[in-house]
Amino acid sequence: MKRFVKGTLAAFALAFAGVSQAQDAQAHGYLIANYDIKDQATFQAYMDAAGPLATEFGGRVIVFNPKAQAVEGKPRSVMAIVEFPSLADAQRFYNSPEYSAAKRLRVQATEGTVIMTEGYVPAPQ
Repeated sequence: MKRFVKGTLAAFALAFAGVSQAQDAQAHGYLIANYDIKDQATFQAYMDAAGPLATEFGGRVIVFNPKAQAVEGKPRSVMAIVEFPSLADAQRFYNSPEYSAAKRLRVQATEGTVIMTEGYVPAPQ
């Protein structure tokens, strides 16, 4: 058990060191969605409405996979990640009247989670 704890702590320390160095750069904002589609027609209406909006707030879809494969736990089938220049930009997008209208369609058509987080991209080694 001690060996496991030491190894785990060492891994976290190395990961944290990389993040600490990356904090010199500006943090990005991310919306991470993981859901199952219950109603394909309503989901398509959501995609049509929401699709062009992220770019208006500086966002770009970096991951969208409607058939993501679980390797641990019980995640949902769809995985989507949208990156924004900052957490504030992600918040402006998510809370905007334009996205709020589209969001109602997604909530109606899917079941799952959406999280918002700030993150740093580690510098290349």
